[in-house]
Amino acid sequence: MLFRLFRLFGALVGVVIPLALNAPHASAEGASVVAIANDQPITELDITQRMALLRILESLPQGELTRKRTLRILVDDVVKMVEANRLKMTPTDTEVTQRISLLATGMKTTPADLLSRLAKQGIGEAAFRRYLSTQMGFDRIIVSKYQADVTVQPAEVDRKTAEIQQNVDSRMGQIMKDPRMQSVVVYTLMEITLPVEGGDAMTAELLQARAMEAAQVARQFNGCANARAAAEGVFNVKFGKKIDADAAKLPPPMKSALDKAGVGKAIGPMRSKDGIQLVAYCGSRKVVPPQPKFEMPTRQQIQNLLINQKYETLQEQYLQTARKSVYVEYRDPSLSQ
Repeated sequence: MLFRLFRLFGALVGVVIPLALNAPHASAEGASVVAIANDQPITELDITQRMALLRILESLPQGELTRKRTLRILVDDVVKMVEANRLKMTPTDTEVTQRISLLATGMKTTPADLLSRLAKQGIGEAAFRRYLSTQMGFDRIIVSKYQADVTVQPAEVDRKTAEIQQNVDSRMGQIMKDPRMQSVVVYTLMEITLPVEGGDAMTAELLQARAMEAAQVARQFNGCANARAAAEGVFNVKFGKKIDADAAKLPPPMKSALDKAGVGKAIGPMRSKDGIQLVAYCGSRKVVPPQPKFEMPTRQQIQNLLINQKYETLQEQYLQTARKSVYVEYRDPSLSQ
């Protein structure tokens, strides 16, 4: 079940947020104790931090992430430690160090860098090692007890593969129905302005004269690449930058006029706040949003997933019995199991 730890810490190290992985060992100082499991205090702070961790890892559906459920997980950590000690399955410091090295290698970093990154998130080395020791010890118990019973048949892998593919197809279908995933026709336009001085006091004569000059520019216009040549001999013509516009969002009269004029032509003249304006139609293109990609897991990965699921079921069955050996005192009755 090593790949589960790779997944866990791959998600954890990418998030900069102070979290405590050694909740049963957390200090009760400054936080009220809600339960005591085999003399180990579990505080409100422990619950808050573990809930934050579970949200990051998405190991529980949001609706199931309650304080009561989180407390049970923290109590189970104590159960796991008790069982590992009882059966002498607790890993040595050297084995934990080796696991840290293996995790670091899988994350393409060094043990020192991994520990440094965790420390920046408020997770000390001692807490990290205790967390690993607890998981490693309990995993060792389950594997030694049930390894011969955990097998995956080819037909199970086939069914899981088909299930994953069906879920992917369904999700992809939903994504592709999103309007944002539809192709868009984009018109590239350019504003050509013939300024008229005077602001609100522009005279009709000046506007009429500039409109006639704009019509001349429009007649001579033969593409945005040589736009300035169309204004040769006309005083003070300003060319704006090319802009892209969603054709579907253009005012219908403007789109109709642009389509009628065709690419490389200009429509107008029309009145603007600065004087007289033309709109040049530089070109159009269809923009297709990048399609989402999903790489199906390999057959070996799916087999590992099924093995892990079976081990998790056996873990829960084992815990149901092992919990009876751990005394838990609930200080908050609302959180009792």
